[in-house]
Amino acid sequence: MKKKFIIMTATAVVSLMTTSCGTSKPGTSSRVDSMIGQKAELDPVMEYAELKPSVREFGTAQHFKEATAKNLATAQARGAYASSIRSAIIAACEEIGVNLSMYAGDDESSKTVSDQSSESNDLVQSIANEIVENTHPVKYSRYMLPNKQWKYYVCIEYMGLPDQMAEKVEEKLKEKISSSDRTKLEERHDRFRQRIMNKLNQ
Repeated sequence: MKKKFIIMTATAVVSLMTTSCGTSKPGTSSRVDSMIGQKAELDPVMEYAELKPSVREFGTAQHFKEATAKNLATAQARGAYASSIRSAIIAACEEIGVNLSMYAGDDESSKTVSDQSSESNDLVQSIANEIVENTHPVKYSRYMLPNKQWKYYVCIEYMGLPDQMAEKVEEKLKEKISSSDRTKLEERHDRFRQRIMNKLNQ
């Protein structure tokens, strides 16, 4: 009798579980979809930029004037690329032990830490800006929005190979850092360049 009771109980539990798993409240799936949101598709320009992030970047902008929208998107792309290069240079210098606050021929010991930090940022930014000057728009998409504004996606690309870009950064840096740090950079330039590439490809 006890065995029969156990079998009946097990059968009831399995039946209940099957019923629960096989049914759902109406609208549950649609509510979940609405909470997650609609999947946003990448514009072809964005996909193109992501194929070579070390030498490409994209920007987007919209404006009632088509030329202005395109120019703003291009400027945004260049600004984003310069920011990425700046971060990559700082990370690479930290990894190999190069002190960006010590300039070649700089014997002004009275400078504050704030002054040195500001000059370091200016140095790295100037190098990034020089690299960006050698970029050109290579792909774009344009759309006419319902409000009659033009929307542009623009991809810019460095006109050279990734290794050439990293080499250019190294050359510019050597001109500004102290002689001891220049020696470090020369000895560890492979690590320096690889760190830049890794950072830009993240």
